[in-house]
Amino acid sequence: MPSKFSFKAHVKEYCSKCTFAGLHYIADETKHWIERFFWIVLVILSWYGSVLLIHAAWDAFVKSPISFGVETTYLDWETNLPAVAICDNKAKANKYKIYNAAAKIWPSNYSYDLDDVLEDIAYFRGQAYSLLKECLSENRNYLCPVSNYSYYASLIRSNCPQMLANCSYNNESFDCCEYFQLIETDIGHCFIINSIQTKKLRPYKMVNDITNKRGVLRFKVFTASMVYTLEVDEVPNIATLISSTLKIILGRMYRREITLKNIENHPLVGETALDKRACRFYHENEDGLYPHYSYSACNVRCRKLAQLETCQCNDHFMPNTTDEERCNVTGMACLHNHFAHLTTLKPKWAQRPGLSCDCLPSCNETEINIVQEVNQAIRPKVSKEAHVEIALSYLPTERFKRNVVRGRLDLVVSVGGTAGLFVGASLLSFVELIFFFTVRLVNNIWMERRKQDNNVHRIKSF
Repeated sequence: MPSKFSFKAHVKEYCSKCTFAGLHYIADETKHWIERFFWIVLVILSWYGSVLLIHAAWDAFVKSPISFGVETTYLDWETNLPAVAICDNKAKANKYKIYNAAAKIWPSNYSYDLDDVLEDIAYFRGQAYSLLKECLSENRNYLCPVSNYSYYASLIRSNCPQMLANCSYNNESFDCCEYFQLIETDIGHCFIINSIQTKKLRPYKMVNDITNKRGVLRFKVFTASMVYTLEVDEVPNIATLISSTLKIILGRMYRREITLKNIENHPLVGETALDKRACRFYHENEDGLYPHYSYSACNVRCRKLAQLETCQCNDHFMPNTTDEERCNVTGMACLHNHFAHLTTLKPKWAQRPGLSCDCLPSCNETEINIVQEVNQAIRPKVSKEAHVEIALSYLPTERFKRNVVRGRLDLVVSVGGTAGLFVGASLLSFVELIFFFTVRLVNNIWMERRKQDNNVHRIKSF
């Protein structure tokens, strides 16, 4: 084959005519050999750098395919007031319920130390000093309860009509106990509105938008209690953050102003692997204690499993627990002794006592921020009730957006500005060189065969 069809000739011709940075300097024989060698080194390094950048971009795309952005087109949004829960709380104002229950259970000459035992049972939070002192000793009171603690708690804990009245939203009244639904938690039964975790869904429309900016929920409380402002999928639990709670004392008025910031998910987020998006959707609730997945619901399940593993029983408030699984007095002693481990959450790397639960956040989580809290005495003073207001301070002006990353390979071009363009172009030049050489080679072979056929035809004609 003639030298002009050789591989070296093709490479030299391509390099001298291409416009990619560096290559035509290599093929230019008028340049000094040192300069040409310098350009050879630069091009090789650029190709090597391209490979590293592409590999890094692809690795980042595979391991972190989710990105967060912020949207500000708030005029089109609808903002729902969060879930609001109310639970009985251990307080002096609730002592009368313990005395009334004790009078029904035991004869009139019972030991008053048993009142403290009932209080430990009704408001159990992982510790029960009086219960163990009075009921676990060798000379314990024969009236002391040693099992069936859920029954004793039910005699003391308040029902909805005993706790709530005069509910309204934006001055429109509604039936409190129709919408504040019963929910079982690891701190006893509570009543919650606008939650998706109740067995019977009965949401009340509390929607705010650009045409209805005001959102104020009001109600009266008749027992010392704890009010929780939570996301619609979260549940009150022993590890709920203090910032989400509001301790209610009778005779006072409470007003909490909040702001909300939601997360919108791209449709493809649900198709992304769980370990890549690092969150769970509501339906991803395998073996859950509640109808839907949430971070707090997962932690409650984690505590339940830890109690079973540590003490072979669960406390009487734990949801979805059978009578056989509930602790007697010796089981309660075990829970009490492991209080620090069973009631505290910790990261995996922490050395302190606590549970390290493998719980991911919800993909639909809502950020709730407290703008202002007002706590003042009612005028005129009324010691048998408290007034509570939960208000949306203002409409959110932004929300988070969870997206599936596309075009991460563009980093090859974009990273480093001009350097990235040089690197990407150099790599493309290598691909184009192969394509150019292949086309020219095929064309030369075809021309050579045609020339041979013409020679044969001439010889035959001669």
